[in-house]
Amino acid sequence: MMENNLEELVPALIDSSWCSDLIIKLRDIFEKQTSQTILSFVSTSLKSIVAIEHWVWQMLSKDSQQWIDLDEYVKFFHVLHAFNIKLISNNDGIEPDTKKSLLIPSNIDWIDGILQQIETSNDTFLTLVSLWFDTLSYLAHQLSNIACSPTMLHLINRLSHDFIMTDQYKFYLKQLREPKLTKSVFTPKQCFYIKTSSFLLNIYLWLESKNFPLISEEIIKFLSEDYSQIVLVHSYTIDSWSSELLSCIAHIIGLICSSCWWGEQKPENIEHIVPSNDTTYEHIFALIRLVSYQPFHQRISAEFYNDETVLMDACLIFLFRTAKTYDLGCFISSQTNLPATLWSIAQISPYDPIRIYAYGFLAEVLSDKQLKEWKISDTMCEFYFNILEQAWNHPTKKWKKITIPYLLKGIFILTIK
Repeated sequence: MMENNLEELVPALIDSSWCSDLIIKLRDIFEKQTSQTILSFVSTSLKSIVAIEHWVWQMLSKDSQQWIDLDEYVKFFHVLHAFNIKLISNNDGIEPDTKKSLLIPSNIDWIDGILQQIETSNDTFLTLVSLWFDTLSYLAHQLSNIACSPTMLHLINRLSHDFIMTDQYKFYLKQLREPKLTKSVFTPKQCFYIKTSSFLLNIYLWLESKNFPLISEEIIKFLSEDYSQIVLVHSYTIDSWSSELLSCIAHIIGLICSSCWWGEQKPENIEHIVPSNDTTYEHIFALIRLVSYQPFHQRISAEFYNDETVLMDACLIFLFRTAKTYDLGCFISSQTNLPATLWSIAQISPYDPIRIYAYGFLAEVLSDKQLKEWKISDTMCEFYFNILEQAWNHPTKKWKKITIPYLLKGIFILTIK
């Protein structure tokens, strides 16, 4: 049986025999796992899989030059990463504690060992590390209680101080301000700084408002000037965006958004991005251009894993909360095409939080007369009440960072005929 084979292979792996045949056998076992088989596989082989997952963290934390050029090792890492994504996506029997035991490193020294190599390692290593840290972001987004674990706190503190609030991060931001970017700008090292580090901090700030030494205003002041210019410049050329530029912009906006509303809503935070005396609303219009780009709508994912979903989620949250702060509902309704865009997104988005923000936003910007023109089915009303019940029963009185008053606003528009 497969689990027996795995148990036989693990001791040799832990002994660091550096046998390509062994790695190939392990790769084949994990590669065969599907969404239908993964529950049984994890249930019968949990101890062995935990040992393998921890072995990978140890390998990443060591001198990567020992193995990084061995193709079979790199291929195995990619196969295991794909398995880990299936693991996170499984909500049909794999318990949260099982996911945490498999995916969260049990030793803080492994994290430090990895981060010590970032500046000197090659592209292959940086790509693998980004995949493993991104997996932690996906897991934290699904299981919010891991945000306050010692391992995650240590990682977030290291990333925020040693990678985000740094001259190197600033250098990459200034590069992204240029309207025409060559492929050479987008390196695995830049991806680690701008996407991976930003993604983890973004997720953390939405989930945890304590135990973090930086304050949101520090982050916003550090990012705001470059961020605003990046969004403005590239909002006119979305058709020409590369996948790398999309990823960078999505995660920069995500980090700015979570920083602005970390802990509580503070108008002074938004002031750094959208000054209250700026009647041109150029940043508002720039974000509306991003949200209105139809190809992004088609690529929204139900699992929050792709860059389009991160981008749309962050843009809608920022626009909605800024509109409420500055009372811009009438302006947005009369001077922009955003309501029609929101209606389209609400109908097709497979990602529920984006649908909720779209409906709630419509309730803010449309008049009662306009609201009656929107036809919304009873099934959507049932969907909203189900989510409201989940929020009420959750300790934070939120559903995926959305508060009960906001959910009630969505229910309000569903009941208007």
